[in-house]
Amino acid sequence: MIRSSLYVAETPGPRVLILGAVHGDETCGTKALERIQTLFESGTWTLICGQLQVIPVCNPGAYKAGVRYLERNLNRYLVPQNVPTTYEARLGNILCPWLAACDTLLDLHSYDVVGGPPFLFLESGSAANRSLAQSLGITTAVTGWADAYAASGRAKPSNSESTDESTGTTEYARRFGARACTLECGHHADPHAPEVAFRAARSLLIAEGLLPPEVAANDPPLTPEPFRLVRVTRVVDQETPLGVFAKPWNHLDPIQKGEVLATRGDGTTICAPEDGFIILPKATAAPGDEWFYVGIETGLTTRNDPLHERS
Repeated sequence: MIRSSLYVAETPGPRVLILGAVHGDETCGTKALERIQTLFESGTWTLICGQLQVIPVCNPGAYKAGVRYLERNLNRYLVPQNVPTTYEARLGNILCPWLAACDTLLDLHSYDVVGGPPFLFLESGSAANRSLAQSLGITTAVTGWADAYAASGRAKPSNSESTDESTGTTEYARRFGARACTLECGHHADPHAPEVAFRAARSLLIAEGLLPPEVAANDPPLTPEPFRLVRVTRVVDQETPLGVFAKPWNHLDPIQKGEVLATRGDGTTICAPEDGFIILPKATAAPGDEWFYVGIETGLTTRNDPLHERS
């Protein structure tokens, strides 16, 4: 069972959906959204317009067990299934209609690597709006994951399940015209991650006009920082026998062309194809799971901000 709270103002406006715990071991979004629920239920917050739906725990079974998922990654193959065969597929059938009905989606996550900043995970080819990103308190974004994942050869047009392999919450919502992004709020155990999630969600509601700016009046002003956009160029999966990293990488550590990043179990080395960054390195990745990504810094494009794109 998935528990959802819906708040609807008398005045029409955007339909905003905010998710937590799509992965059961990522609890910062849950804590932030439960805090938001308390603010609405106590009457401290009231919507000016539109509607807000919050789902603090999208994967309750995995959340209870303290694991990423029970049978498969809920944030992959997230499309309706006529005959769902896994627990996460059944959850997907509940979530998909809500994703299809929203105008704006914010999906709150955390990551399982050592060190690294919060960052926005944006749709491939999208532009990042500096002012909006900084209003969320986030100055780093990663884009291009879906294209890199497809280029890895795992997405096969002849197989509908494989074609949808890279479809998660944001990709599915965008199919129906939604504005969507994923926020990685920090490491799973980062004590600051719930606050990052809360402030980002609140800032989004202010930016969308659902809440007045006064709800954030007591916050210290954000310090302007240069906005950095990193495009994923390669996805590397773990294999059997297990490989090892060349050193204890942190998320977004810089790498140089030709530098050895990791060695597979068969002795094959994986080198950086160009100067750039290693992204979300996971030393504990199981065979078949994403082990790490490689990316390069890229400039902003002239398209609309991903939170407001309609692709």
